Amino acid sequence: MRFTRNRSGRWKAQFVRSYALGLGLLVAASGAGCAKIVEPKPPEILLPKPAADLAVRQLSDSVVLTFSNPTQNTNGSPATTLKTVEVFRLTEDAQTAGSARPLSEEQFLKQAVSVLSLPSSAFSGYLRGTAFVIRDKFQSPPAAIYSHTFRYAVRFMNNKKRTAGLSNQMRIAPIPIPGPPEGIVAKVSQDAVTLNWIAPVENMDASKPPRIVGYNIYRSEEPDSLPPAPMNHDPVQKPEFEDRSFQFDKTYYYAVSTIGSVQNPHAESIPSKPRQVVTLDVFPPAPPGDLSAILEGGNVLLLWTPSPSADVAGYRLYRQEKGTAARQLVQKELIKGLSIRDTAAEPGKSYEYSIQAVDTHGNESTVVQTEVEIR
Repeated sequence: MRFTRNRSGRWKAQFVRSYALGLGLLVAASGAGCAKIVEPKPPEILLPKPAADLAVRQLSDSVVLTFSNPTQNTNGSPATTLKTVEVFRLTEDAQTAGSARPLSEEQFLKQAVSVLSLPSSAFSGYLRGTAFVIRDKFQSPPAAIYSHTFRYAVRFMNNKKRTAGLSNQMRIAPIPIPGPPEGIVAKVSQDAVTLNWIAPVENMDASKPPRIVGYNIYRSEEPDSLPPAPMNHDPVQKPEFEDRSFQFDKTYYYAVSTIGSVQNPHAESIPSKPRQVVTLDVFPPAPPGDLSAILEGGNVLLLWTPSPSADVAGYRLYRQEKGTAARQLVQKELIKGLSIRDTAAEPGKSYEYSIQAVDTHGNESTVVQTEVEIR
């Protein structure tokens, strides 16, 4: 566009530029007015879900707490911010203990004491698989322990020192129970490791009679590491136990604990000092039966019934000419079957055959014999 240089022309050009600029600003403003305004969101707080499976049991003169390691936050996301586990105990007089119903969190925390504050750096020492196992060992004398009821709860804290609240609450009233048995002896046989022990005669506070509702048996292949669960499903009622699931050529460590109550919930002594047992197989198998010798075309067919022992590897069969002292193996290798044909027997002679079962450890059974005369 061209403009004249007169005053009127300059004014017109300036007017056009101003009009265009104003029109652009108006369009931009109207466009901005149509944009959606979003409220800023606060940062999401990740809180591990409170434990819902806290359980307690009496172990000797202490209380053992177990609860799951949290896997989720309260919003369902993976629990990756757990920083601290806190354990609380509330002590109540056993005679005047209140209702078993849970207290409010405010009431509980107002009366409870902190037993343990466990940082994440120490978790590995208390985790058994996916669960925390924490032992609260009292410093009070036994009389004070047995005259009180205790409530427990745990709390998870995230890395911002925030929590979603307490776990379920559990109550326990410890009772005086015996210590572990003593005098454990073990005997290894072909079929079982048999344990016997001396039953305790008094409770840990010297009261009598001893509270014994049974025993738990623990077995390990490591002397310093007993499993968390006993071998037996139900309490063993007598001071003896047969382990029929053992294997030969192993070293086992057995420990026995005394169960003082199964309704306390569950009061148990610490395990006894482990008893070492080496399971060597030095037991001969049972012999085979019904050894028979049948003449067939100048050869001797020998047959027998199997040994009833489960660990038989084979059989050794010997031939001995009557009137001589030398025995000869019919076959150098162990015979795996239940019959064999002896083609080396000579006509006109009488023979005595003997057979033994041999197990996987080289133990031999007693001898079974039969005689035959080749004409």
